[in-house]
Amino acid sequence: MSDNVLNQLRNKRNRPTVPPRQDTLVPQPQLEPQTPEQETLMPANADDRDSLQPSTSVTEPTTPTPASLNSLPSLQAELEKYPETRRHSAIVLEKDLDHELTRFCKDRGITVEVFLEAAWTVASADSKLVEKITTEAKRRYDQRKRVGQIKRLITMLSNSPK
Repeated sequence: MSDNVLNQLRNKRNRPTVPPRQDTLVPQPQLEPQTPEQETLMPANADDRDSLQPSTSVTEPTTPTPASLNSLPSLQAELEKYPETRRHSAIVLEKDLDHELTRFCKDRGITVEVFLEAAWTVASADSKLVEKITTEAKRRYDQRKRVGQIKRLITMLSNSPK
């Protein structure tokens, strides 16, 4: 009995493995059929495959293919041109405001995060507008704190023995 269990455990270790996936996010460049104008390596004679020599045909300059533009170094260089982003904690909004803001952004094909970035960029250039927004934000913050206090009190009173 125990020998059978031991053999089962040994056999589990010897299970076949799956080869690694070969698909990638960046498409591999496709080989184009050669034309007579392109330079190719040809064997000196048909029987001697080891001595390859360039043919005498002239090559034309080629334009970069979309696949070559998506190479890792070019993508990294392009990425460095953009501002770095950072994930922020979840944002809690008033229910109706969240609905309105989400609908507004969805109708325009943008995200709430991108809208907030743009709004801050525009508002921060105008000190009077920043002051107005800050005053409203402080009012909302005090309101939010009071809501939290009320919820805590309700929970405490609901859980206290009667």
